[in-house]
Amino acid sequence: MTDNLQNFSAALPDEVTFTWKAPGNQFGDSSYLDITINSDSTIDGQYDAWCIDSDRSLIGATKGKVFSSYEELPPELIGPGNIEKPENLDSLNWIINQGFVGTELLGENGDNLGTITYGDIQRAIWSILDDVNITLGLGNFSEERAQRIAELALTQGDGFVPGFGQKLAVIITPDETDDGVFNPDKQFIIAEVELSKLGNFVFEDTDADGIQDAGEEGIAGVTVNLLSDVDGDGEIEANEIIDTTTTDANGEYHFTVVAGDYKVQFEQPEGFSEVSPSQQGGNPEVDSDGLISDVVNLAPGEEDLSIDAGFFNNIEPAGLGDFVFEDSNGNGIQDTGESGVEGVLVKLQNPDGSAVTDGDGNPITTTTAADGSYSFTGLTPGEYKVMFVAPDGFVFTTANAGGDDTVDSDANPSNGMTQTVTLESGDFNDTLDAGLIQPAGLGDFVFEDSNGNGIQDTGESGVEGVLVKLQNPDGSAVTDGDGNPITTTTAADGSYSFTGLTPGEYKVMFVAPDGFVFTTANAGGDDTVDSDANPS
Repeated sequence: MTDNLQNFSAALPDEVTFTWKAPGNQFGDSSYLDITINSDSTIDGQYDAWCIDSDRSLIGATKGKVFSSYEELPPELIGPGNIEKPENLDSLNWIINQGFVGTELLGENGDNLGTITYGDIQRAIWSILDDVNITLGLGNFSEERAQRIAELALTQGDGFVPGFGQKLAVIITPDETDDGVFNPDKQFIIAEVELSKLGNFVFEDTDADGIQDAGEEGIAGVTVNLLSDVDGDGEIEANEIIDTTTTDANGEYHFTVVAGDYKVQFEQPEGFSEVSPSQQGGNPEVDSDGLISDVVNLAPGEEDLSIDAGFFNNIEPAGLGDFVFEDSNGNGIQDTGESGVEGVLVKLQNPDGSAVTDGDGNPITTTTAADGSYSFTGLTPGEYKVMFVAPDGFVFTTANAGGDDTVDSDANPSNGMTQTVTLESGDFNDTLDAGLIQPAGLGDFVFEDSNGNGIQDTGESGVEGVLVKLQNPDGSAVTDGDGNPITTTTAADGSYSFTGLTPGEYKVMFVAPDGFVFTTANAGGDDTVDSDANPS
């Protein structure tokens, strides 16, 4: 056996109530007994079960004390008429984890001894734990098979300890007198209770956000303690350590335990000055649980690999900021001579777009200085976005133009939000900028040139419903945010306009309505009253 097997016993209930049926063919594998534990305990459920002492009756048993087969048992359970060979309980655990029933058994010389029955198993258990020979209730069994199983158990099962996914022999000792004195008076029962597991990971939380991010590595050699309610006062306290392990090279750890309530305690490793904030982000699989976890309740056979701890060291505050500028030429780049914009509201955001808040729960914001600069300092390392609010009369310029992040605009034109940036300890990101433009516009008039001189003369009326298209200098269509060409039609008086345009170069294309052609272009020398449409 291993040196510390308290995690197989500390969380077991002191006493349970149960019902039983024989033979055990109601659920699970075929066994000598089936028992159902129903006492609001951590091991409530249905189990295959066996008897320990062949000369005790089970009739009338409904409640009993509970023990692990790997703990030091009270002297009342040891000796003639009780557990006569407690030194063989490890071999008993080996037997119940072999899946023997229904398989073929070979003798020492390789001869086939037939198919193993539950009676063979029960007879073998009595043989290794009890000196009395009895065959009551064994059904179809073979003494030869039973003794072969006992022989194998004593040789191969010596020192056996079950692991996760295997079963622990839990001893139930019925005591029906209820006189306050421990005096087992019925057959001792072995219940096959599947072991549980909890663990998982200790990591270096480089951005101190309490979450295991991609690239954050495990910390090896961290001491991890398993806690249980050793004194039975209903509270699991920091000094109630039942097992200890250390994290492996990957930062992982685990404990194999019997079903019950536990906490996990992490000892702060050398070289790490801070403990990560607990239970951040809403995903228990990747958060940090602090130096002592909340209570973990494990059912039989359950695996909980969500108990983690993050540590970091020498974290220095981080910051970000830069500049809001008026993009006079609308090219999305801070060109020489383009000035900053004062008084622009800037909001600090989380990656999901929610507001970063201060200690009082207020959103963290600032406004740009006279030169257009802004900054957020004293930040916990982590991931952030910035949201700029365009002042009246301005819209955002094109984002991420040119390829130089130090002079481009990062604000999404539709909502003013930048990309997410990651700040490590001591970082200051000075590349988050926003370019603002004052929207431009163009337009005028489509008229019927009655005298054909190419000039809007007095009395010449506008033409309604003429299709007008906004074009790029190369003649391609200017499109909206959904990729649709931007067009309009003339009003009743022949007027049209395009507004809210990014400063830049544009053309206009007029589509002559049926029955009309274009007049002479650029006649007269006064651009305010001539026709600009190329007749061709």
